[in-house]
Amino acid sequence: MNLWFYIKSRLKYVFTARHRKGFGVHSPFVFHLLNFVIFEKYPFYAYESIERIRKKMLQNKAVVRLTDYGTGNKQKNCVADIAKCSLETAKFGQLLFRLVNRFNPNNILELGTSLGISTMYLAIPSSKAHVVTIEGSKSLCDIAKQNFKQQGITNVTVVNDNIDNSIDTILLEMPTLDFVYFDANHTKEATLRYFDKCLQKTNKKTIFVFDDIHYSQEMESAWNDIKTNRKVHLSIDLYHFGLAFFNDDLPKQDYIVAF
Repeated sequence: MNLWFYIKSRLKYVFTARHRKGFGVHSPFVFHLLNFVIFEKYPFYAYESIERIRKKMLQNKAVVRLTDYGTGNKQKNCVADIAKCSLETAKFGQLLFRLVNRFNPNNILELGTSLGISTMYLAIPSSKAHVVTIEGSKSLCDIAKQNFKQQGITNVTVVNDNIDNSIDTILLEMPTLDFVYFDANHTKEATLRYFDKCLQKTNKKTIFVFDDIHYSQEMESAWNDIKTNRKVHLSIDLYHFGLAFFNDDLPKQDYIVAF
């Protein structure tokens, strides 16, 4: 991330975020979402066990080989460095958990598995949910699968492939998309491409969660296009996350929330 861009975007967010715990919110749906999901402080049973896995990953000095699908280059990385730089934070991983726990989606798609920490936050709230997660690196897939096994998670299908090679087939096989977590290629073109493809399988209960919406000017531009899409009836900007809801019973609204 460009440091100067980060400073500007962060300051803009701080001065424009107007809603916290429902203050100034007239929508009953959003008021409930803020108070009982986004700002919920209850320490759910799974948090501690998942964070123990994260701690193990942060201490893992094993070296794995990764492929950059943008350039085709291969490089070696320490698992601990991957955990430090690429894993979702506990704060936002636990928000994924609460969203799944509250809205109970049946079919969940994750673009970008990494070491499987966010996948566990998506999968554990409901053993009846089916989570499909896509990761290009076989090394990371293998580690994630070991983490799932250690947690006794059996409702996750790991697809080891480039997203662009596999997403069309996966979408054909999924009857609907109830929840999608976009955490892969952080470019405008790729983000919007995946968004457009996933739009085909949305329903009024679908939730899309976008990671790093202020990571770059490109990602901010992508988020602006997403939240103005005619199918998106509610968007919530949490700075790190962008949430998009497709319930056409809701009026078109965009919120910037101090989270």
